[in-house]
Amino acid sequence: MKNMIYSEKDRPSATAKEKMWSQIAKELPHSKGEPQKTTTIHWMSFLLGNAAALLLLFAAIGIMSTANFFDRTLDENQEMYETLNAATTQLHSVTPFLIQQAREQNVSSIESTLTAINEIDRLIEELRNDINLNGNTPVKEQSLRRLYATKLDFYKEILLSQKDQL
Repeated sequence: MKNMIYSEKDRPSATAKEKMWSQIAKELPHSKGEPQKTTTIHWMSFLLGNAAALLLLFAAIGIMSTANFFDRTLDENQEMYETLNAATTQLHSVTPFLIQQAREQNVSSIESTLTAINEIDRLIEELRNDINLNGNTPVKEQSLRRLYATKLDFYKEILLSQKDQL
């Protein structure tokens, strides 16, 4: 079967082939007797790729440690508020006993203070619901701390008024 694509005049002659291969041999760098070295790894690309991988690794570690820090901060704040709730709940459970022990003129003062404490409880609950729905901000956190501080001050006032009676 005869090759239909190329004719005999399309192929290079023997001298043209020899010139072509000698030119190719001149272009290839190698010394006689030694086989030519072939590099399968491009070292610059290899080093740059590893440097980029290390940078990505350090960035990922940084992001993870920052995320853990914020999670830990939220847990600490949550723990603080739960402790404050437990403390104020215990103080609230003592107040009926304090009202029974109080003099007649102090009972109305203690009851008005308890009314104010109940209003603060309502505000605290409202603010905590807002934080759960819309997220926490420094202003909301500051307001929540002030409300707890005010609530504890009212309880302190009730306890000190009882001390004065003794």
